[in-house]
Amino acid sequence: MWSDSKLAPRFLPALLALTACTTPQEATRPPIADAQGVTLSSDAPQWKYLSIAVASEGAPLSPLPVPGHVDLDPRRTSAVGAPLPGRVETVLVRAGTRVKKGDRLFSVKSGAYVEIERDTSVSRAQVAVRERLVARAKELLELKAAPQKEVLAAEAELEEARLALRAAESKQRSLAVTPEGDGLFWVRAPRDGTVVDLDVFPGLEVGPERDKPLIRLSDLDEVLVIADVPESDVNDVNVGEKVTVTSTSGEVLRDGIVEYVSEVVEPRRRTVEVWVRAINADRVLRPNGFVEIAFHPDEGGQVVRVPDAAVVTRGSSTVVFVATAPGRLEPKTVKTGRRRDGETEIRSGLAAGDRYVSRGALLLLNQVDLVAEH
Repeated sequence: MWSDSKLAPRFLPALLALTACTTPQEATRPPIADAQGVTLSSDAPQWKYLSIAVASEGAPLSPLPVPGHVDLDPRRTSAVGAPLPGRVETVLVRAGTRVKKGDRLFSVKSGAYVEIERDTSVSRAQVAVRERLVARAKELLELKAAPQKEVLAAEAELEEARLALRAAESKQRSLAVTPEGDGLFWVRAPRDGTVVDLDVFPGLEVGPERDKPLIRLSDLDEVLVIADVPESDVNDVNVGEKVTVTSTSGEVLRDGIVEYVSEVVEPRRRTVEVWVRAINADRVLRPNGFVEIAFHPDEGGQVVRVPDAAVVTRGSSTVVFVATAPGRLEPKTVKTGRRRDGETEIRSGLAAGDRYVSRGALLLLNQVDLVAEH
């Protein structure tokens, strides 16, 4: 598409030269330009720089592949940290290691875990003591050596001790670690997956207050491909649509399915984020790798296609010059679609059969704008 703002001064001398080179007979029929268009006589020299074509319909232009990158699926990714403060003793994995749910990842030496184990042991001992007291109270009751209320009191204290033990055991289980004695515990994998981030090493002081996870695990059997689709093309992209994921060299890597289309336009690049889900059992798609995505919209209709040179910008509008009468050429506002290989789709404003200026539209626009400025 041509823009008038920078090129208009460049064409002005050409227009003046055309006028100067005409014969006296031609000079008597100069072009008539107004704010609505240009009228040329049949022998006007400007015709040498213009071409008129008849608009016709054709298949929609194929969308250009858009850049993207491979990302983790948040629903298949887990962050792993240390549930208690302590010092890392041993690390059994590295970035890229595949693990199964329950596999040991790293061990931590923790004084806080010693206290939790002690609290659990004390609670367990309290239950044992209360159980013996209840049994003794019942024996005395049978011998009529103690009242019923002592049995009831002992049973109440036993129930209280059991509640305390259950709370202590629940707290210990909630840590999801495996104790190994003397305050040492192992952190295990919460799911099957691959270690995609590793930020832990022996001697590191860790704790639950840490913002960044020590390890991130992700199931890479499925990944997301994040595409940046131009704003002008995103209306043709639909959730559930099948796409092709290729390498930057054009090699087809995988088919995918559009899962999400953002409702927000990135203001600087004027692109819209689109998520594509792809099966990745063979690990061809690697997280953070660059790829391209080819969309295949289901378009059964036909569209008008014109040369890029026929489409010019006038202020905030896009126009094509149309022949409305013999020698009369007027700018008509159009809505464009895709642009590729020197052609532009016209979605509205120009119909099949319309006669339009396919070459020299910018020359006409300069004449119209020159009149409008005066």
